[in-house]
Amino acid sequence: MKKLLGILILNLLLSTESFAIDITLKKHFNHELTPKPTKDHFVINEEIVRAGKQSQKFILTHGGCYGEDCIRGSQRSERKLKLYHRSAKKFGKPVYYAWSIFFPQELKDGWVGAKKVLLGQVKMGGVGLPIWHMYSKGKNLNFRIDHSTITGVMNCGPIKFGKWTDIIIKVDYAKEKKSLKDYKTFELWINGEYVKSCSHSLPHVTKKTFKESHDKGWSTSGKVNLRYGIYRPNVGKWLMSNNKNHPQKLEYFVDPDGGESVVMNPFNLNWENKIPTSIIYYDEMRIGKSKDEVDITMQSKPVD
Repeated sequence: MKKLLGILILNLLLSTESFAIDITLKKHFNHELTPKPTKDHFVINEEIVRAGKQSQKFILTHGGCYGEDCIRGSQRSERKLKLYHRSAKKFGKPVYYAWSIFFPQELKDGWVGAKKVLLGQVKMGGVGLPIWHMYSKGKNLNFRIDHSTITGVMNCGPIKFGKWTDIIIKVDYAKEKKSLKDYKTFELWINGEYVKSCSHSLPHVTKKTFKESHDKGWSTSGKVNLRYGIYRPNVGKWLMSNNKNHPQKLEYFVDPDGGESVVMNPFNLNWENKIPTSIIYYDEMRIGKSKDEVDITMQSKPVD
């Protein structure tokens, strides 16, 4: 009932001229696969903040996983928004996401895990791969758009460790087959600077995307929502590469989304070198109908 009420309120907000929303703690919740106890992996922090009195601190240590993530060699500390968006029929009604992110200077080599760490992603109910996601391989911020007719993979600039980075993302989820002339369905600003190389012009969702979503028959079919934090897939690959002596009884399975061979239950095995701890801070999260509504430099009230 509470989820339904939240969706109805969001739809009402979407129908008005402005719907800038401060993403306070009440508007998101821990992903169900965040390790237990969750207080060891997600806390409200008052020491490192972008604005106001507090920020969100995400922590992943060796062995920190829960449920099916442990089996398939993944780990995450993620939050999911309670707000959902529906795809529009025509272009011109984008969603603007904004947040600030802080990577501590003390992060050690290998903090991303085997291949990459996901830092923010938009998922559609019943669909395996994200509609888009922000990730890093350790030094840069990158974005990937998976469901477009042409996959977009974009390197959007270096990470500035020990400093806050302000991010604004524009995404248009319209379902048209062809994009409008010169219209960008994805655009990015980092610290107020427009990143021209990190834009996309084609639709983000296709008929195939919606078929995969509706085939599941979920209540969230056809709807998208944002999740953010730290998600490290296939950590067994990192452990295999960084340990000379491997456990004898290794079991593998093939990830149906990425097609990778994955070590099963890697944290149940004895490794000499353990995967480094990841700690990342998020602050000033907003969603709006225009860039100005979410731009941190144009806000008088912090998100606390």
